[in-house]
Amino acid sequence: MGNPLKEFKNSIDGLKQSLDGVKQSVDGLKAPVEEFKANMQETLDEAKQRSDGVKSELGRMKQSVKETQTVLGEVKETLSASAEVLYKRKRYLRLFSRKRKPQTAKARRL
Repeated sequence: MGNPLKEFKNSIDGLKQSLDGVKQSVDGLKAPVEEFKANMQETLDEAKQRSDGVKSELGRMKQSVKETQTVLGEVKETLSASAEVLYKRKRYLRLFSRKRKPQTAKARRL
């Protein structure tokens, strides 16, 4: 058997080396975890930006729909007015294109 103090010191040195190896392993694992966290945060930020862009696009689309509805209302009014004008024109032409019966002199005076 050897010197117990020397063996104890060697045992402590072995534990220190083992502890250093564990620390290095932990440090080696921290880097991928930090990279993963950074990637996750970047992905979250991009998702928020896309979400904001989608909200903005939806707002523009809603505004476009409102404008289209307004234009369609105006077109409907215009078509109704032009249909009324065409109907009155047709009646006018029909009234004045009829052949009139010859009237007697007495009927013309009245």
